[in-house]
Amino acid sequence: MIDERSSSSDPQPETPTVRKGWGRFSIIWLVPLVALIVGGWLLWRDIVSKGPEITVTFESAEGLTAGKTAVRYRDVDVGQVTEINLAQDLGHVQLTIRMNANFKEYLTDRSQFWVVRPRVSARGISGLETIVSGAYIEVSPNNSGARVNTFVGEEEPQFIPSEEDGTRFVLNASEVGSLGEGTPVLLRGIEVGEVLETELKESADGVSIPIFVRKPFDTLVKRETRFWDSSGIALDLNAQGFSVRAQSVRSVLAGGINFYTPDGHEDEDMAEADTVFRLHESLEKAELLTEGHSQQFILYFDSSVRGLSRGAPVEFNGIRVGTVDSVDLEYVVNQRSFRVPVEVTLEPERVQLVGGRLGDVDPTETIETLVDNGLRARLKTGSFITGQLFVDLSMQPVSPARYLGNGQGNIPELPTLPQKLDEIANSLTSLLEKVETFPLEEIGIRLLGTVEGMENIVTSPALNDGMVSLQQAAAGISSLVTNLDASVLPATQTALDAAREALGGVRDVTSATSPVRYNLEQALKELSATARSLRELTEFLEQNPNALILGKSGPQENE
Repeated sequence: MIDERSSSSDPQPETPTVRKGWGRFSIIWLVPLVALIVGGWLLWRDIVSKGPEITVTFESAEGLTAGKTAVRYRDVDVGQVTEINLAQDLGHVQLTIRMNANFKEYLTDRSQFWVVRPRVSARGISGLETIVSGAYIEVSPNNSGARVNTFVGEEEPQFIPSEEDGTRFVLNASEVGSLGEGTPVLLRGIEVGEVLETELKESADGVSIPIFVRKPFDTLVKRETRFWDSSGIALDLNAQGFSVRAQSVRSVLAGGINFYTPDGHEDEDMAEADTVFRLHESLEKAELLTEGHSQQFILYFDSSVRGLSRGAPVEFNGIRVGTVDSVDLEYVVNQRSFRVPVEVTLEPERVQLVGGRLGDVDPTETIETLVDNGLRARLKTGSFITGQLFVDLSMQPVSPARYLGNGQGNIPELPTLPQKLDEIANSLTSLLEKVETFPLEEIGIRLLGTVEGMENIVTSPALNDGMVSLQQAAAGISSLVTNLDASVLPATQTALDAAREALGGVRDVTSATSPVRYNLEQALKELSATARSLRELTEFLEQNPNALILGKSGPQENE
């Protein structure tokens, strides 16, 4: 019973309160939740903000360091090198670069990368700032190509021109010579642009040289503009002799390209971008007319043309009027002889016309008229130092026209004359031929006989006797001269003294104070008065002849 009372008196346990929803969530869990959210957001922002990862290949990693070397554009960091590894072939290095996200759209197959470090090149000294800051990678972005993530870096700094800064043109040449990237483009010695690159043509028959001309000088490039290579110091041995040419110091060291526009084309429109021009070897060749009126002729010579080469000048009275195009050798079968055809191009525009225009003159008729009046061509030596020849045109109306061709070619022929040296050689040959016709043997025999006769005369006894007589006569003459000195000369001296005394007396008589001279002058005055009186008497008798009978009447008295 006790157990039942005790058990009935124990209190009943309370029913626990159950909290539903956020009531059971502790505030302490907000800390890791917020940290998780912030971490996720930071992770998402890092993933989103990270730019693309690219690979750039270079020959070497000189001056580059992973985690430090920056990629820059216009001195602004746009990426960083994260890894540097060797390629599998060990021939180059591969750089892994993390670029900025906002630079993604500019990474195309036209973008370029190169390492900036201290360099001395045709463009001058560059990259000096990297001596302190270290080398970095420069990028040239381009968003016009296809998206890629693998690039091949350039080993030399690239010059990327902008259309807003100038105009790009292309030059064609047979060889590149000393030209290269960064070679200056000059105008009257002032640098106005530079060479972008040099590349071989697809046909391998020449080179293509893109150039960039800065504003405002690009407006001076016309369709008729001529470019020539003015690289270094040009030593030229030609028909004009020995010449030396040089431009600026930079062009001497790194080469140079000059250009000019011929007279009459300065007001034309500017040439369009990427216009192709010919790069001439020198200013002289650039000045040759590439367009306009020109005439081709052929000349034939039968003597040596050593020293005459392609490009030699054709001159008229010392003025260049054309150029030699080719020099060949032909064998004429029917004549069994050789001849040298020389093709030339004459440029009538080099001759100023007076009283007309070039279009009003028929070139063919003009040449025929000049040939009829004596136009002839001959080779002359331009320089005795170089031995170079040139074609000289001159008027020689006395010399007959000499044509060595058959007249069946497509190019008209001009008559030629032999060289002066050939004429001298021909004259000497003719003289020797005439000398060979002389009867030298007969003349020698007669001369020998004459010499023998003279020898007989000299050795004859009569000549010896005559010489003895001559010596005796000479001795007599010598004795006579001695006698003259002893007797005749003293007497002659005495006579000369007497003559001197007589001349002294005459001098005394004729002196101004001599009485004899005074009396003589008085006598001459009296004689003059007498002559005057006789002249008056004669005139009176001529007028009054009866005065010889009647006498001279006195003056008549007035009645």
